[in-house]
Amino acid sequence: MIYKPTTVREAVALRAEHPDDTVYLAGGTDDLRLGSEAAGKDLIDINGLVSDKIEEKDGKLVIGALCTLQDLVDSPLVPAFLKDAAKFCASFEKRNAATVGGNLALRRDDSYLAAAMCAAEATLLLATAEGEKERPVAEFLKCGCTPVIEAVILDPARTGWVKRFGNTAASHAALIAAQSGGVCALTVHGSGLAVGSSPDIWETLEYQDDLTGGADYKKYLAKIVFEQGR
Repeated sequence: MIYKPTTVREAVALRAEHPDDTVYLAGGTDDLRLGSEAAGKDLIDINGLVSDKIEEKDGKLVIGALCTLQDLVDSPLVPAFLKDAAKFCASFEKRNAATVGGNLALRRDDSYLAAAMCAAEATLLLATAEGEKERPVAEFLKCGCTPVIEAVILDPARTGWVKRFGNTAASHAALIAAQSGGVCALTVHGSGLAVGSSPDIWETLEYQDDLTGGADYKKYLAKIVFEQGR
């Protein structure tokens, strides 16, 4: 079943009522793929309920959650290293469909955007059952809450770098590392997220052997990328 709520508040209420049986539908690049965690679940369609614009407001860059990864690449307002993160999605077709909000909402440890957004100290405007709230991306990624992401908010002048390691451009990332304004962030497949002010954040994760590579290999890459500053 696909629910068609008419407001964000209605969408949040539906998700709260059926937390184990529903997922939000935005670009659909994950929900609609074979083998998705959404398989067998009802979809709550939030298209048309959330902004798909990128604009500056009160000195902040506001990226609507329904903006696609390609929108980030194309926008003259988006910092260069965030464009680089969006380009980690190697398929132009997928970049044109996958949304910013969807990529973060999945809380995947191979997310294209998570490390760069955390390093940029970006915050999320969230629609919750208690009303709108603003939370740091890093905090959201480590919790299990189920709000609708309405927008990503950050400093438009932010600079930094982001680096991805993977077997191929189209395979799951073994790890993605980013640094901006003295903040380091690291996502490692099978290990999760680390964020902090020290390049030694790689030491805080437990590395796992999996299809993206061996634990020692991933730990070595994480160490070297921060030692060399990308």
